Amino acid sequence: MDLTAILTIGFVVALLGWFLYMGHAAKAAVGRSVSFLRQQIPELDGDGPMLVYCYSPRCGPCRHMTPVMDQLAEETGRVFKFDVSRNLELAQEIGIRATPTILLVDAGEVRQVLIGAQSPTKLRQLLNSPA
Repeated sequence: MDLTAILTIGFVVALLGWFLYMGHAAKAAVGRSVSFLRQQIPELDGDGPMLVYCYSPRCGPCRHMTPVMDQLAEETGRVFKFDVSRNLELAQEIGIRATPTILLVDAGEVRQVLIGAQSPTKLRQLLNSPA
């Protein structure tokens, strides 16, 4: 096997490991109370499913997703933004390892964590269905 093939396999394995780690860290937030976020987002005391959009202004995918999230926030009033670059300690406490990350919150708990850009259709489904 030549060096290029070995490096390629090593890169793929490392990338797969990173994705598995991010997924594991994100799942650790499921079931947690959102009390730690209420100081930043007091509206999380409301009823029904809500989305917390965790983003960074320097994140490329976030720049494309932010207008979608802003529109959903305007339409539903149940989407809230959380800039992780301004709240690094809290982002680490939540378990955010990548942006964009979306937290589905219902009844005061994190019900689901989505990592990466999501379609507007999927986000509307999350807001319109029980968590």
